[in-house]
Amino acid sequence: MSLMSCASGASIWRGYDYYMEHKVAHYERLSETEFKAQVAGCAKQPYETVIDIAHPRRSSCNCPHAAGKRIICKHMIALFFTALPDEAKKLRAELDACEKEEEKRQEELYAKLPRYIHSLKKAELEQKLLDLLDDCPEWLWDRFLRDNLEN
Repeated sequence: MSLMSCASGASIWRGYDYYMEHKVAHYERLSETEFKAQVAGCAKQPYETVIDIAHPRRSSCNCPHAAGKRIICKHMIALFFTALPDEAKKLRAELDACEKEEEKRQEELYAKLPRYIHSLKKAELEQKLLDLLDDCPEWLWDRFLRDNLEN
């Protein structure tokens, strides 16, 4: 079990933001696996944060989200990335790879769309359009009506 696997997605991304914003003012290594820091947050005073990368549930922070609980908060993740910047680079690389994969998937789908549309019979195409308009957000419905029927 790692610190990252114990944290929520929101804590990881907010912690990454805090790391990028240099909110960890000062940190020190307490042992091979433990780090301590003051991490800026919403309060006037920075939060006292301790992480144990060997035993993540022993980590602590006095922020309202994690104080007295066995929760991995954004301050702990910011400290983790500050103490181990290669982990932040690894996360960024994973995110970039996922984004590229998603872009490629979207491009492939977009390329298939004209062929699919041309394969439909007129009645099928009309029904698909009506179904789409029926399920679309109100602003899109209004725009469709304005662009196509107000002439």
